[in-house]
Amino acid sequence: MERQKRRLVIPFLLPVLAVYGFFMLYPAFSTFYVAVTDWDGVKVPNFVGLGNFTELASDRLFRSTIGNTLMFTVLGALILFPAALFFAAVTQKLRGGKFYRFLILAPVALSVTTAALLWKFLLNPTFGFVPEALRLVGLDGLADFELLGSTSTAMLMVVLATVWHGVGIWTMLFAAALERVPAELREAAMLDGASGWQTFRFVIWPLIWDVTRTLLILWMIQGLQTFAFIIAMTGGGPLKSTEVIGTYLYGVAFSEGRFGYAAAIAVVLFGAILVLTLAVNRFSRRESEQY
Repeated sequence: MERQKRRLVIPFLLPVLAVYGFFMLYPAFSTFYVAVTDWDGVKVPNFVGLGNFTELASDRLFRSTIGNTLMFTVLGALILFPAALFFAAVTQKLRGGKFYRFLILAPVALSVTTAALLWKFLLNPTFGFVPEALRLVGLDGLADFELLGSTSTAMLMVVLATVWHGVGIWTMLFAAALERVPAELREAAMLDGASGWQTFRFVIWPLIWDVTRTLLILWMIQGLQTFAFIIAMTGGGPLKSTEVIGTYLYGVAFSEGRFGYAAAIAVVLFGAILVLTLAVNRFSRRESEQY
């Protein structure tokens, strides 16, 4: 009976597997092939072996994009997770908390390009809302400072825009995790004399750790693949200070026409995401076991 059931399912899976293979697996394997060629997108590719990867190892700009990508990912996590957890906890206690969560989630309805351009206009030193607000409170010197035009603040502005756009989703997921924590455990901790921080640290945090681990991995993947906000807000500038792996790959492929080299960058990015995901997952499992 089990074998018959499996045979019955296979015909229904074949169309889905065919579509998935054509649109997902075939492009993925093609990328690995293109990475060992000098294909320019037009001519017949020539096999160059590990030449592209050897060039990557000595590419200074590529190394700087790795640092910028890691900076974006780490800085974003340090802002996103505390903010999302704070909003989830506060709206859980407030009257009409679901309405406030809706307001926090509202920016997600905007497309990435729209949100990025909105922030770009808000930060414009000539007519932006942020500089005007600073001038109203007497901070004229700070208002004239180009936040997106400075190498010291451009990345932070992009991170803030990205977090603002997506924090609602993380808030909703954390809120769902918090609602699963039994109220009896919190009350018991409070009756035993635990402070609010102690209750969170030793009661709530261990119970939502699995959700946090999953969200951390998802953010890490998203952060390493970041592209749209940077392209729309800074284009990788100023002076390549916000150039990340994704924007560098795009420029190499479509501005320089070096699709083989760009594919090699994509393969390295894929490997980095895979290794870091496995490492974070293994480390977080150990933390979960300790709890």
